[in-house]
Amino acid sequence: MTDSARPAVPGEPQAAEQLQAYLASALTGLAAEAREQIFEISDVVAASCREHGIDLYEPRKITDPVHHPDVPDTEVFRLDRQRVVRSDLLVYLADQPSTGAGQELVFATEAMLPIIVVARSGLKVSRMVTGMPGSVQMVRYQGPDGLGKDLNSVLAELRPALLRRRSVLREYRAPGLGPRIRELRESRRMSYEDLVRAVRIPGFLSADQIRRWEEGGDLDNNLSILVLRELAAALGVGAAELLP
Repeated sequence: MTDSARPAVPGEPQAAEQLQAYLASALTGLAAEAREQIFEISDVVAASCREHGIDLYEPRKITDPVHHPDVPDTEVFRLDRQRVVRSDLLVYLADQPSTGAGQELVFATEAMLPIIVVARSGLKVSRMVTGMPGSVQMVRYQGPDGLGKDLNSVLAELRPALLRRRSVLREYRAPGLGPRIRELRESRRMSYEDLVRAVRIPGFLSADQIRRWEEGGDLDNNLSILVLRELAAALGVGAAELLP
């Protein structure tokens, strides 16, 4: 069913606005056969997402350590984190262990992102994954054909929740906290480096990170309470004064 043929859903974006999903999986240090298996399942996931008006971002096409080894480590972290928090859904392929995918799962839970865990039937999945808080669904598969069918069912059921989440979080895509940090910093005539030095935990921040926070939207920044408290202390205000 196409977007134009679907019944209207309260809070649903316009038909031209696609939902976004992020595919998390192992990529580093895999044998050729394991990579081929992951790519085969990735193609099934991408096809199912297309069926439901979801554009799937696959890091293997942008930051794969085999095909894109020249992308700097810091840029891989920044880009992949940004793509996770800007997505509406994360799909995790759990057949191969991955520290990178573990990072992406943390980004997703912090951003209140629904997660679909895909794993072969009978495979034990870490309890650090199955025990994550929030909306986490497990999809087991024996072969690609069965996986596509089961994913289509899960995505159809999940779509209204994805649309509702996007509608609720739309306001946080714009800068709110960032301009407030800049305003307080400049009113105190502090440079980025001055603010870095004022933070009580050494080595925690960089001038470039503060600049990115000041320029970024709240959804991209998604700063924790701990970070907000430390920034507030460095600026000499209460944490509540950072919030727009």
